[in-house]
Amino acid sequence: MDYQKVHVEVEVKFLKEGGMRPVWIKWEDGRKFFIEQIKYIERASARTGSVLPVRYTLMLGGREKFLYYEPEDMRWFVETPIQKVR
Repeated sequence: MDYQKVHVEVEVKFLKEGGMRPVWIKWEDGRKFFIEQIKYIERASARTGSVLPVRYTLMLGGREKFLYYEPEDMRWFVETPIQKVR
């Protein structure tokens, strides 16, 4: 399955100890999803073209999802499957 990169708006909390934690994600259509839990934060490759982003494994709507941060561009993205037309 092929994936595409979709940039999203993210509200971020900056911690006094250092680091940042996403609070919610806003989709292009305006829907906002609050992050229930952050399980892991690590440098990991994405299935789309990106230079080793920071991957947040989180719980969103009761499901485990990935949210990526690209420090070079200072932008957030999610991966969505590309719908193939038959």
